[in-house]
Amino acid sequence: MLADPSTQALIAADGWFAVITGGLGLLCGGVAWFAARRFMLPVLLGLGAGGVVGALLTLWTGSTFTIGAVMVEAAVMPDVKVVPGALALTAPGVLVSWPLLAVGLFGLLEGMHGYQESPLRHPYGDLP
Repeated sequence: MLADPSTQALIAADGWFAVITGGLGLLCGGVAWFAARRFMLPVLLGLGAGGVVGALLTLWTGSTFTIGAVMVEAAVMPDVKVVPGALALTAPGVLVSWPLLAVGLFGLLEGMHGYQESPLRHPYGDLP
């Protein structure tokens, strides 16, 4: 248990998790769009489900293995240090950053590409 539950270490851990999984989601969405955009629905379903599995696997890895002990200093007592082990994820909403950004980037790229090739872009044909 943390001596000071309002510490910024908890917020920083959640933020780093969101940044790492969000970056991986952007990478997966871009690679999926360039590699397999012929099969839209299976790719989108795979990005969503794979993103959830990847985020849960990242959470499990980060909470199981640590590089050294996590030291959190209590704000009330300056000489007390609490060493609980690995930091836990306190905001479960950041688990959706991987699938959300992967599917979002895929949709954005497909929307831009579809607009370039759309006949609605030139509703009057090639008239000046």
